Amino acid sequence: MPENRCVQGIWTSPWLFILAASGSAVGLGNIWKFPYMVGENGGGAFLFVYLLCMLFVGLPVLIAEVALGRSVRANPIDTINDLHERHIINKAWVLVPYLAGLAGFLVLSFYSVIAGWALAFFERSLKGVFTETDEVQTQSVFQELISSPSEMMLWHSVFVVLVILAVGQSVTRGLAVLVKMLLPSLVLMLLGLSVYSVLVGDLDQTLSFLFSWKWNQITPNVVLAAVGHAFFSLSIGMGGMFAYAAYMSKHMSIARACSIVVGVDTLVAILAGLVVLPLVFALNINVDTGPSLTFISLPVAFGSLPGGQLVGSAFFLLLILAALTSAISMLELFVSWLHERFYISRLKASLLLGVGVWLLGFASLLSLNDWSDWTVFGYVLFDLLDKFTSLILLPVVALLLSVLVALNIPRSRLENELITRNPKHFKWWYNVLKFFSIPIMLVITITGWIGV
Repeated sequence: MPENRCVQGIWTSPWLFILAASGSAVGLGNIWKFPYMVGENGGGAFLFVYLLCMLFVGLPVLIAEVALGRSVRANPIDTINDLHERHIINKAWVLVPYLAGLAGFLVLSFYSVIAGWALAFFERSLKGVFTETDEVQTQSVFQELISSPSEMMLWHSVFVVLVILAVGQSVTRGLAVLVKMLLPSLVLMLLGLSVYSVLVGDLDQTLSFLFSWKWNQITPNVVLAAVGHAFFSLSIGMGGMFAYAAYMSKHMSIARACSIVVGVDTLVAILAGLVVLPLVFALNINVDTGPSLTFISLPVAFGSLPGGQLVGSAFFLLLILAALTSAISMLELFVSWLHERFYISRLKASLLLGVGVWLLGFASLLSLNDWSDWTVFGYVLFDLLDKFTSLILLPVVALLLSVLVALNIPRSRLENELITRNPKHFKWWYNVLKFFSIPIMLVITITGWIGV
């Protein structure tokens, strides 16, 4: 489809797509989750497998999602319908974008609660609450927050409003301006914080932990954790990349753009490790404390170091920016569809979806306190949404998207889509997606079902 046929508009520069897609990928998964995942799964062993997963699973699947998104120049749902009307694919494939939009919606509902924690800790850090505290005191502060539905609702609401306002802007004027500002700001802050941590923390132990391993440390659990985190980190399967690709110039190589996105995402994750781990090792904090590392252990580190109040505030602001860049893309699939299909303004569409996210997020945060006795499969709603999306729904959507592209879209059509200008690179991508990425995702999906 010609570029002027895109209802939403076209990114005015190829780099705007890269910034938007990188912002979608870079989020809490990189800065909050990656450091504790590395800590829990053997350091260098996890990082090594994670890098392989990004290259042989994450990158091929991302290229497939972007190629499909750019092919018709419409929202993901109408893209599939258009391909069906041309007798290229079966009508049943329209289920895939709906599942992707649902995945983004569900993830955002609990993602916004975590972003609310970052907002709350940013406010507390500015007030100096964590100055010279110990782990028991910090844990008490976190527990007080979790036990207060009213305060969590306040911060959850603030974050959802920010997302609604951001997604409600036009592609060419609103989102383009935001992506120009947010991701570069995030990367600059991360670089500054990593320099601080390297100077005051234990760099030698950090480098040894991150970049050395023994082969017997690469266990099946480490491999499954690395593959699962690669999906979560790149926002694969949530439809944001699918939707953003429709606004991408037809003259840009998809493989080149996606390679840069994967590179930026990986660099940010490693930088996040260099922010967190030197401080953790310097203060002899357990590196395998899990999700509580950010909200319990790190504030102790910041509170005991020179300039810790300012640095701690900057870190939680970084978390907020990272959460926002990813959250914007989670609503984009359904917002673009409502805008194009029913001629609803982007802001109204964002508001409609945002209210749904807000309500489900409210139920999620209540499941951590007042509704904690209500469980499904032994999980409260907050944990159930996390497990269901990361272990089942996201891998299923990524698998279906990959099967659709590799096994149902004619190879000649993919070659004409300018995935890459080099035939050898195209062959590498096509074969890896077909014979390696898809089988790996199938294993992850089955494992997810068994786990739940």
